[in-house]
Amino acid sequence: MIELPEAIRPYLNPVIKYHFWLLAVVMPLVLVPLAFTADATLLNQIKSRQGEIKSKLDAADSAGSHVAPGLEEFGHPKEDWVDQTERATDKLRQVTLSQWKLFWDEQQSIREWPRELGEDFIRQANRLTPDAKLSPRLLERYQNTVRRLVRALPARIDAEEQMTESSEVFSGRSGRTSRGPTSPLETETDTHTVDWDATDQSELYASFNWTAIPSTTQVFLANEELHCYEELCDVVREANRESTGHHNAAISSIRQLAVGYRAAEENPGGLNGNRIQQHSATGGDEFGGMDMDMEMGMDGMVEGGRPMNPRFSNAGSSGMMPGDPGGFPGDPGSSEMGFEDESETDELLKNWIYVDFEGKPLAAEDLEISPDAKLVHLMPFVLSGRVDQRKLDLLLQTFATRSVPFDVRQVRINPGSTTDMTGLDRGGSPSRGFAESDGSEKTIRRYDLDFEIRGTIALATKPDPVVLGFDDPSQETN
Repeated sequence: MIELPEAIRPYLNPVIKYHFWLLAVVMPLVLVPLAFTADATLLNQIKSRQGEIKSKLDAADSAGSHVAPGLEEFGHPKEDWVDQTERATDKLRQVTLSQWKLFWDEQQSIREWPRELGEDFIRQANRLTPDAKLSPRLLERYQNTVRRLVRALPARIDAEEQMTESSEVFSGRSGRTSRGPTSPLETETDTHTVDWDATDQSELYASFNWTAIPSTTQVFLANEELHCYEELCDVVREANRESTGHHNAAISSIRQLAVGYRAAEENPGGLNGNRIQQHSATGGDEFGGMDMDMEMGMDGMVEGGRPMNPRFSNAGSSGMMPGDPGGFPGDPGSSEMGFEDESETDELLKNWIYVDFEGKPLAAEDLEISPDAKLVHLMPFVLSGRVDQRKLDLLLQTFATRSVPFDVRQVRINPGSTTDMTGLDRGGSPSRGFAESDGSEKTIRRYDLDFEIRGTIALATKPDPVVLGFDDPSQETN
């Protein structure tokens, strides 16, 4: 306890004695003003919060009279908001259906049947309902006629027709051997404008050279594909329109011209990675020197991921090729490949024919459930060969101005090239596009370079109001 000085103790004794009464007088004088001050502060805070709440409520009440820019005709969402939204959605559906029908009508030429098939074939095919089938007689006629139509494709671009029915031109897509476009020295006596690789021609022909009567689905898919080949050939022909021969053609040679299954890539444009491939100085890969072409396909993908499609060579894991016994449904031995009924085969025919908007191939089961595929079918294409680099922009312009929508997604210059600036490849032989000295000191097509163009062709599907959500039967198309 603190000891108080003796001098002040007499003065504090009365305070200590009467401290209760002193506090009873002093405490109210201190606490009462503090209580009033705290109460006033609390009231002010309450009033402030009440004012903020009231302003928020007033703003919410006034929102009903406000109109969002661009939505004046709808007003603000109120009790009839759902009805207004439905009306706006129906209007959008109508516009979409109208554009869909216009797109469908503009591609009427793509769906036309060749006149060589005869009027009775064309008449029955145009009247065919979705579940109906063409007669065996007409199917056999298409089987025999389509071969001649495919053989006419090289003449469409002024190239020599070199299609063969022998399957010896194939070594499988994963081990395909091709001599490539002919060198300029080999074509000095050739009168054709374009040199189209014979192996690619034969592979294209083999996909239409059927050993058994095709199904109706196979015929319709093949006819669509044939039109796409004709459109792609027309692009080449248009790009060479001002050329007078092979010596000054914009596109002098073609290594691959393909659509649909033959052009599909499992990893389009490096979508799934692996965009960079490294090679050793000897021309092999970095994992043992094995030739890349023997392990990977034309499009740089391992072919094990390619699904079965009976129309095309080396489909799936069967290793069967068009023209081989048992290679198609209906051939002897086709049941051994798992083709038990036509409906199952028709589904396999749709594998990897179309792609989605990212370029990824669609399997048959994906095609049925894909919302995008119900509106438009995107068929992949690839065109590779040699082009005069001064006219590359003309080629791209030709793609962009076609009536059928071409979407060029990849332009590759010197794809897989191993040549150096001297024009010699790593094996020491002259690369294509450069002339060898023949004593005449004549240089041939010094501006050529290898190119590869990949993209899609947009094909209209038949307008279906049900896809857009219409339930009214009156919206059905004719």
